[in-house]
Amino acid sequence: MKRILNNLLLLFAVGIAIQMVSCKEDDKASGNTDREFMTMFITENTQGKGSEYPYNCGIDAAYPHGNTAHLYWFGVKDCAGYQVQMAYQSKVTGGASAWASVQGTSDLVLDTIVGPEVLDLRVFDLPYNTNFRCAIRALSKKDNNTTDFSHASKWYGHGEGRQWAEYCGIKTNQRYATPVVIYVNESEITETTMNVYLRSKVADLSEYMDFSLDQSKLEIASYFENFNLSSDSTFGYKYLTVSPSPSNPNASFNQKWAKYEITAADRARGYITIDGLSANSTYVIDVIDPSVSVAVDAKYNTLTKVTDGKPGSPIILKYDSLMAIADELALPDDNTVKRADVFALAKQYNAAPISPALSDFITDTKYAQGQIFYLEGGKTYYLDGNDRTCKGFTLATRPEDVAKGLRAKVISGIGQHPRYSQGTDGKQWQGPYSMFMFGRSPEPGEGGEIRMKKLEFRDLDFDNPEALNYGDNQAGLGTAAGNYFFNMYSDGMAVTLDSLVIENCNFKRLVRGFIREQGPNYKVWNHVLIKNNLFYDCGFYNQNAGGYSWIAGINQPGSNLYLDMKVIENTFYDSPFPSFFNESNTENERDNGAWNITFSNNTLVNFNTRASGAIFNMRNLPDKSVFNVQNNLMVLCKKAGDQRVLGFWGADIRNTQEKADGSAGVVTLNFSNNWSTNNDLTNGSIFSASPWTSTSNNFGKLVKEGTAILNGTLEVNVAGVSATELMVSPCPPTIANTSYTQHMHRADAIDGSASEYNVDLHIKHTSNEIVQNNAGAARWR
Repeated sequence: MKRILNNLLLLFAVGIAIQMVSCKEDDKASGNTDREFMTMFITENTQGKGSEYPYNCGIDAAYPHGNTAHLYWFGVKDCAGYQVQMAYQSKVTGGASAWASVQGTSDLVLDTIVGPEVLDLRVFDLPYNTNFRCAIRALSKKDNNTTDFSHASKWYGHGEGRQWAEYCGIKTNQRYATPVVIYVNESEITETTMNVYLRSKVADLSEYMDFSLDQSKLEIASYFENFNLSSDSTFGYKYLTVSPSPSNPNASFNQKWAKYEITAADRARGYITIDGLSANSTYVIDVIDPSVSVAVDAKYNTLTKVTDGKPGSPIILKYDSLMAIADELALPDDNTVKRADVFALAKQYNAAPISPALSDFITDTKYAQGQIFYLEGGKTYYLDGNDRTCKGFTLATRPEDVAKGLRAKVISGIGQHPRYSQGTDGKQWQGPYSMFMFGRSPEPGEGGEIRMKKLEFRDLDFDNPEALNYGDNQAGLGTAAGNYFFNMYSDGMAVTLDSLVIENCNFKRLVRGFIREQGPNYKVWNHVLIKNNLFYDCGFYNQNAGGYSWIAGINQPGSNLYLDMKVIENTFYDSPFPSFFNESNTENERDNGAWNITFSNNTLVNFNTRASGAIFNMRNLPDKSVFNVQNNLMVLCKKAGDQRVLGFWGADIRNTQEKADGSAGVVTLNFSNNWSTNNDLTNGSIFSASPWTSTSNNFGKLVKEGTAILNGTLEVNVAGVSATELMVSPCPPTIANTSYTQHMHRADAIDGSASEYNVDLHIKHTSNEIVQNNAGAARWR
């Protein structure tokens, strides 16, 4: 400890100089000139010595489980001591007001005062795989530092994450391998009961583990090292605990389950029926070994499960009613902030808020999964952004309005939250990173997965009217928006989604991605239907069409987004996201089933002309996967004098996954009736690089090696018609004179209805092979 303190004292002179500048400016602004100097945590952002500096705040490597944090800070001469706090990141990302709201609650995991000679602190036995944020202030000898802190320094660490010099975040490591000794059969859950199944011995794990695999052997060795097992390999858990999730703390349950001692009869039967539950409610379930003194290590696998419920009648979110109360509503995550102050632009767009209703649905146990929300056609609504989707619901235009040709418009990214600073260019803050979030971050003490039923979006026009793209950035208007339709928090819980339906919607000004999954926990989508949608004025995140793929998957074991994915009858117009399908799972990482992907009857015009963003960009295809790629129309085009490059990449496909016996997996390729126009071809092909037929890193390679069965042909047929002969007005409206002309990917509509940046993809020439073979989206024929 003496060596640490000596090193920190050497840093004091540098640290205090920084503190004096920041504190004096702060004091002048507040009118208080005798507050203590502000201390700072020692991080890569405050010490200037890089990430390898030994006294950076972080996880203490001396404690092998990776859930002990070590905080270091700069000393302040003659102060009375330091107050140190740590909170769950998800609870304090809002900055100072959010920190104020967690005081005195369980969300504040540390609140301590140490003496002036103490310059470091360990925080032991934190929850695993959890993000925390830390705050510190120097205390003054002029205060009693119990009820009076009026001369204390400014808090360091209350920034919301954008002020990197005033931010200290720590994430604990993943927990060591933990046996799945309890599970719930989803099909047996009722409104008031669920069966919790018990695996009592190591041998019982064979239901989900293959003991012959080296990875399984390593995990089992970890069980014996980190858990109490008897001589016959029986796990040492003794109690079962059930509690309402912090997301619905008032949900009821039979109190006998608060701490229930598991009997020999329970183990012999193999399950325990938990009763007395509330419908539509989330519960956290654990089994605990009382002989382990550390709470986070005494638990086995944690379950987070939702009881069943019956959805009510459809709810119409009436535009006039929402507008009448909009100014008085507070934000769902901060009731101290009035909506009118944050979303002043809503008046400019005549938009009514729907996030409060969706937020209430998520948290209120009166509402069941499957609830339908209708919007009025011809009206504009807005989302706050980052709206959670941890319960299945439908959002759609009211059917009778659709029958009249009216659709609701839903916009996002129009907020200016007072707790966020303006950009250095002084422009409007472009709002959240996504319209929706898949799932949610775990509440303290939660674990396991979120199970969602159908999540559906139908007959809606989605737009981000304030979003800037790379062209706008180069024109000096501000930073390109990092927005998505669906994003996911990096600490998001595991999710199983039964069904995702996106049908007959328009998407505009999504700049960084469409759907993005991330984080260390698995994600499974059982069924996906993306049908009859229009995508335009999307992408263009940077010079090389960076950002994320349309469907940006993750490479976590157990994940599978492609069990049954149908992408049919859509139109993708000049939107340079890198790829449509993307998976980079490494060898033998995929362990949750084959892929069944259908990509058919789509119209692709200038799909991604900026960089090597192939339609399919996938590694190690699981055995028995099926690709149905049929009846698609692919077009490249530009106006005379347009200098843009027209590139088009077909696929980047590497290998099939090795099977358990060491042989290569085999996939089925059903490719047929795919067509292109005859202009702007490269060596007679619509693909300027990486055609599907290629025998290097493509589908053709798999066919050549015998790891793919081909039904049909990988060739794209070339019709005897050009793009401008086939369609009314298919070329991008803006003639680009550089590689990043501001509006070169702009389109206000692609059906001929726009007054500016107009495009019209309707077919005008019907005597050709494309029309005769029904290639492309039927809506244009």
